Amino acid sequence: MAFELVDLDRQGTRMKIIFVRHGEPDYRELEERSYIGFGIDLAPLSEMGRQQVQKLSKTPLLSSAEIIVSSAVTRALETASYVVCATGLPLRVEPLLHEWQVYKTGIENFETARRLFLENKGELLPNSPIQYETATEMKSRFLECMSKYREHQTVVVVAHRMLMRQFVPNEKIDFCQVIECELEI
Repeated sequence: MAFELVDLDRQGTRMKIIFVRHGEPDYRELEERSYIGFGIDLAPLSEMGRQQVQKLSKTPLLSSAEIIVSSAVTRALETASYVVCATGLPLRVEPLLHEWQVYKTGIENFETARRLFLENKGELLPNSPIQYETATEMKSRFLECMSKYREHQTVVVVAHRMLMRQFVPNEKIDFCQVIECELEI
């Protein structure tokens, strides 16, 4: 594990988070070249994804933030770039806001891991056939990252569905969906 677990009892600053899920990606070029793992995360937005983000960028709520913090993954970063252009807010890129980690490559393994994650409420059972990042590890990674922004009261976070789901009750989070919440950071 490349990070330390944050003591969830030692948080203290309330922060309004405006979560934004990235736009629809286009994996075709990378799949044709058999990219896997983090390589697949180089995928840009699809044309539909760009249209989704252009519509998203007109959301007045986004301008209420002080800063935009984005995952370094291409689809999130491209989404954030449109929001930056529309709002004029400063952008910070955070590698710790990456997609949920499954430690075996391939779409079948990802879907199996996702099913196990949901069935086991974010826990990783000792006999799990696929290793993956737990809910606690994701929350800790997010809070560690966001602790750098405690001086801000309202932050737009452009990230990924599985990471967002650790903080909001929504089971389904659409591309470019905006979800507000308050967290102790």
